[in-house]
Amino acid sequence: MIVDFEKDLDYLTKNFKPISLAELIALKKNGFKTSENYFHITFDDGLSELYNVVAPILLKRKIPATFFINTDFIDNNDLFYRFKASILAEKVAAHGMLDIDYNQKQDLDELAEIVKIDFKQYLETEKPYLTSSQIKELILQGFTIGAHSKNHPLYNMLSEEDQLKQTLESLDFLKNEFQLEYSVFSFPFTDDGVGKEFFKKIESKVDITFGSAGIKKDSISFNLQRIPMETNLSAEKIIKTQYFYCLLKKIFKKNIITRL
Repeated sequence: MIVDFEKDLDYLTKNFKPISLAELIALKKNGFKTSENYFHITFDDGLSELYNVVAPILLKRKIPATFFINTDFIDNNDLFYRFKASILAEKVAAHGMLDIDYNQKQDLDELAEIVKIDFKQYLETEKPYLTSSQIKELILQGFTIGAHSKNHPLYNMLSEEDQLKQTLESLDFLKNEFQLEYSVFSFPFTDDGVGKEFFKKIESKVDITFGSAGIKKDSISFNLQRIPMETNLSAEKIIKTQYFYCLLKKIFKKNIITRL
């Protein structure tokens, strides 16, 4: 896995210029007027491997990155509901466990009690998430951090009120806890179905937000779409495929996300 990551970085740095979050925010304010091919690498979910594995590699290569964090999970205070479902599925070999959604997450805790799985003990033993001290050290090393909601819901299943709560409370927590001078947010899972009224209400609170729909424009100027890289394909294959589909969608005028 590390070897593949290094190969992907080789391809990216050979073909694109790595830029910092500050440079990306500046480009956004300038309307992205540049002749350079650049990239900014991001990681979601705030897992501890970012500190233990990813950051040392990026530091060695002098590649800036932003780590997006679910604030409820910092210091291993809680566990993503999909992780809970996966642990339970492995324990009881129950089909359909992974189909349990965010609104049913309380059921996972009840099932865990029945089969004697202690999620708190798992968190204390495995420590899957970044701690506050690790986040502070990453910031001192030059990395940037952003919010990824409080506890990783699927936004199109939430009311607008809950979308705003998840977003603004996670942004405020990070800004206050780590004295951040910037404010960025990435949507958990996807930003599909998130309406323009939501974006209007957070516009003054953020510098940039991020979706994960690949190479597409968005009718919300400060919402940037990222290329998902969590596949078994190489970065070269993923990016070339993304460019191909972008050109294809442009022909049929389907390369812009329009918010309702």
